[in-house]
Amino acid sequence: MVNPTGANGYDNGTVPPEDELIAALQQYAREELPLSRRLQHLGAELGYHIKKAKLKKLNRKYNIPTSRKPPPLPLATTLICEQMANDPHRHRGPTAVKSQLALEGFNIPWAIVREVMHANDDIGPTIRNPRSRSRHIVRVTLTSHGTWHEVSVDGHEKLSDKALQMGIVGFHIYGGRDKWSGKVLLLLVLPNSRFAEAIGHVYLDFVIEHEMIPIQVTFDGGSETADMKAIQTALRNTFAPDLDPSEWPPFMPIPSTRNITIENLWSRWFTHSGANLQKVLMEGKTNGLFNPGDNWLWSQVTQQQLDAFKAYWNSHHVRTQRNKLMPSGSTPNDFFATPEQWGGRRDKNCGIPIDADVAEALRAQINMRHEDAYKFVDDSFRQAAENAYETIGSPALTVQNGWEVFAQMKLVLHTVYASGM
Repeated sequence: MVNPTGANGYDNGTVPPEDELIAALQQYAREELPLSRRLQHLGAELGYHIKKAKLKKLNRKYNIPTSRKPPPLPLATTLICEQMANDPHRHRGPTAVKSQLALEGFNIPWAIVREVMHANDDIGPTIRNPRSRSRHIVRVTLTSHGTWHEVSVDGHEKLSDKALQMGIVGFHIYGGRDKWSGKVLLLLVLPNSRFAEAIGHVYLDFVIEHEMIPIQVTFDGGSETADMKAIQTALRNTFAPDLDPSEWPPFMPIPSTRNITIENLWSRWFTHSGANLQKVLMEGKTNGLFNPGDNWLWSQVTQQQLDAFKAYWNSHHVRTQRNKLMPSGSTPNDFFATPEQWGGRRDKNCGIPIDADVAEALRAQINMRHEDAYKFVDDSFRQAAENAYETIGSPALTVQNGWEVFAQMKLVLHTVYASGM
């Protein structure tokens, strides 16, 4: 029978704006989500309910990359070798390289990535073999109820002044990771992560951005957590007064060797990006370019590397682990966005909404100016450095070209300071 209304009997919801739809499809491709998960995300995030056939049609229409149609082998080989060249320590295996290329819009099958890597570097697989390294931290089964139940935070100092031994130059890193989903929520470079006041500002910025606090913050027992503990407790008491702190503590100080959620991330960060960055930074000891105190450029490069690692980590595929009590078999972004699909909870008992204005008011109790928590150089040098960077054309900053850009900026700054500014 002819359908006079033209309706197909299936409500697709509202078709999202084309730019939003394309951005969503590209992100799902970067995370290499299966089609079923992409359909669920489209429905949950954009209110667009379609079938697989329609999704495939949209992917073809907008040229969304897929592993079924990878780049030609010569191009794929070039892309893979470029990734290998960016990893002189040879710590990134085929899975990490495949995920990184997917983030850049190139979906190449794992088998091809592995074959190319082995053909062009026969030493790397031996270096990455876990049996060639001893393990010092005993693994235990981790548990959590859902997103925002517990966030683990900690500092990382392998790029600090003590680690680099290049005078006062140093880059402290502070991060936070959702325990249940494994998603990295916070990853920043700081002049010093040992000041309680600085970490207090960082934590306030974090919870204000998300308008949410976790039920529990987990960290080691260092003195730098004092202001953060006070802020977390005050916000918990204000916005979740019914939670019994004896059953649901607002924070939990534990030894760093037991803070597995975040400590594991530091190991992955250093393997993926940190070791390469450290190696290049330490070239400043011998290349005659570095001046102690000129931290502006390398703080920018370090944050860029942290942002890139955060995007990689949250989009990488976590292998299926049948005995794992928390989710596996997809990406941290996927787990965090749709916890109900993975046996987790996202309700009032797993994350506490807050009023950003109330949180901001707590900043007055911190004995440090907000901007000082993030300040690597004084205002006059920062302005001079920014002007010098613009003078040389504002080139893209990478680990590989960092010292080249530094040398160009140094010539401009020398002229400026020699003329008395």
